Amino acid sequence: MRILAAVAIAGAALAAAATAAAPVTLTLASSASVVAYGKPVTLTGALSTKRANQPVSISALQCGTTTSKKVATTKTVINGAYKVSVTPTVGTTYQAAQRKVKSNTVAVAVSPVLKLVRVKRGSYTASVTAGLDLKGKAILFQRYSRLKKRWLQVKRVVLTASAAGTPKPTVVSSVSFTGKAPKRARVRVALSKAQAAPCYVKATSNTVRA
Repeated sequence: MRILAAVAIAGAALAAAATAAAPVTLTLASSASVVAYGKPVTLTGALSTKRANQPVSISALQCGTTTSKKVATTKTVINGAYKVSVTPTVGTTYQAAQRKVKSNTVAVAVSPVLKLVRVKRGSYTASVTAGLDLKGKAILFQRYSRLKKRWLQVKRVVLTASAAGTPKPTVVSSVSFTGKAPKRARVRVALSKAQAAPCYVKATSNTVRA
């Protein structure tokens, strides 16, 4: 019995030592992998120690930059969990840190906001709202074919103007153009992956009737 008790005590001591030696970890996850420009995303995670009231900082590496910047701070709550809201203006990679402990990285892509307005029959204005000036980029004017059940390209249009928007660093790039489409057909504009790169992903506008 004494031997068994000694073995049990030794086992418990080893288990306790192993638990104490376990490295502290920090997790990070995003509520969305793609977000429309101007919309926030929620970052969540947890500290493995499950301690509350521990400071956690969030750093961001934005597209086009090589250095991360701190963009938010928060504290853990019960079970070591934390949550913070951020609004990326371009594609951004986030990482959380609790003192010297760093989390995994999470990438959040951003899609520009496209808007199409019918001025009159065959005449339209289109705008693209983003955090960068997209003047000179091309958008596609498309119509929907009920027969083929897909969107067809009508013409390629280049954004010719840009103006500062709010809040910073918002820029609204726009163009006025004409385009032919069957009467009452659904039409839209789209920004392709190639034109949106490298800091944005493809996007489409609202639809209007030709």
